[in-house]
Amino acid sequence: MRARLTVITMTMLVASVFNAAPAYAGNIDEARVGVLSQGFGGWSPNIEDGASINLELLFQSPEFMRVIGAPRPVIGASIATDSDATSQIYAGFEWRTYLTRGLFVAGMVGGAVHNGETAAFDPVADAARVNDTLFFGCRVLVRLGTDIGYDLTERVSASFHWEHISNAGVCDENEGLDNMGMRIGYRF
Repeated sequence: MRARLTVITMTMLVASVFNAAPAYAGNIDEARVGVLSQGFGGWSPNIEDGASINLELLFQSPEFMRVIGAPRPVIGASIATDSDATSQIYAGFEWRTYLTRGLFVAGMVGGAVHNGETAAFDPVADAARVNDTLFFGCRVLVRLGTDIGYDLTERVSASFHWEHISNAGVCDENEGLDNMGMRIGYRF
């Protein structure tokens, strides 16, 4: 029940941000939506099943950020469709570079807040959950992401996306979560 309420709260928060977007459209650079495979590959155990819906807004890079490559500020959410899987809301910065006309790679670094397990793993008490529960250790985690994509038109892009959240060794438990999938972006 707790996970379901947290997902509903996250969904309402993301919907509020997207509803407010027209008022800030001058600063919004791009919006993305995608479907990601939950708990798939990378640096974490493949425990979670299902998919997550990924929603993201990218803003124009502020002038003062040009000294570090003009990253775009990002806010977003990955909302798990399985009630036992982990959802997250996140913020950070994304750097994008073009390899050829239309073909790009992007990297993102930031932080995330999730609704997963934060308690320390207890081998006795948690024995029944060890194969279906990720133990993150902290509520606030580091988030890394990357995209490899192509501009389909001047405004629309498609990309393969990977994201990883973990506590980077700050807390006792650090299983982490990787999600991968496809996203469509629209530039304003």
